[in-house]
Amino acid sequence: LEQKKVVAFLPVALAFLGVIFANIKTLQYANVETFIVFRASTPLVISLCDYFFLGRTLPELRSWLTLIGLLAGAIGYVYTDSGVEVKGYMWVMAWYGIFCFDQCYIKYAVDNVQMDSNWGRVYYCNLLASIPLVPVAYQELMSGEMVWTAGSITALSVSCALGCGISYFAFSCRKVLSATAFTVVGNGCKIATVVINYMIWDLHASPEAIMFLLVSLACAALYKQAPLRKIPASGSTSEIASNV
Repeated sequence: LEQKKVVAFLPVALAFLGVIFANIKTLQYANVETFIVFRASTPLVISLCDYFFLGRTLPELRSWLTLIGLLAGAIGYVYTDSGVEVKGYMWVMAWYGIFCFDQCYIKYAVDNVQMDSNWGRVYYCNLLASIPLVPVAYQELMSGEMVWTAGSITALSVSCALGCGISYFAFSCRKVLSATAFTVVGNGCKIATVVINYMIWDLHASPEAIMFLLVSLACAALYKQAPLRKIPASGSTSEIASNV
């Protein structure tokens, strides 16, 4: 471990844990569609963060229209979704702020912290994130409530392998995409989640709310990544990630 890299990736690990915790609490009080539509609206905020902190230009007209349509879909969804508790939205807002920070800061760290390979980012992020969980894991083990079977060990092993793979490819994508574009890619995975939710769970939004959800996801998919701002020929620096 190198001190500079630990300092740079510690906020990444903490934001990672914060997003997971707020995500779980959101799903505890709200249905999956509620979480998805707010997740789909995050590019609107992150595109501004891209401009102010990460050296991107503002989105072009087409992208602004898709972001406005995305926001309109979110508002329509909330308006028609009467089956969600207000407390659920409070957790969504907590998750929203942590998630936007997470997306932007990780992009900053990926671009500015030199690693020998992409596995270095996976190593630092997951190792640092696991440290606060050691006391919790120890308490669970000492409680005597955990039963280890071949099936549970297999499931845990597969879960760890998949998590490691997701982490690796996520960092690879973050290296080549803007924070906003990476967020939009994630939104594309949510349509399949909606289909699965309809098949296995009983906490659903209304058909009208689902329509607004699909509008939000469609608009998010049409977003076009904003290019990096050019540094003036005079040599003066532009507002780039060093402002973070």
